[in-house]
Amino acid sequence: MNTKQFLGAIAATLLKIAVAAVVIILVFRYAVKAYDFGYRVFADIPVSSGEGRTVSVVVSDDQDEKELSQLLEIKGLVQDADVFYIQEQLSEYKGKLKAGTYELSTAMTAQEMLEIMCGDTEETQQ
Repeated sequence: MNTKQFLGAIAATLLKIAVAAVVIILVFRYAVKAYDFGYRVFADIPVSSGEGRTVSVVVSDDQDEKELSQLLEIKGLVQDADVFYIQEQLSEYKGKLKAGTYELSTAMTAQEMLEIMCGDTEETQQ
């Protein structure tokens, strides 16, 4: 084996190691992001602790779950609209949103908000 072949073999090996390292780093980063997203979906942590801030939310008949999720994020009731949407899709309240005006708090979990917006509770005002 001459010097040129030897250097070529070393370069090829280094390239393979670099590609493997990049792949490992990318897989690790996406795994961490996936874990974080899953944790936020299943942990169901409210935006604030204590009493929180009460916000009025109007749900209309033609509003879908994705639009509601975005509205709740804009109003500061959830931190991430996509997380709330997934929580609604995985909950027993999927597709059961009722039109109305609701008083929701930043101290409520997504489950509590869905319970109010999907059920006949005292918090509903129509």
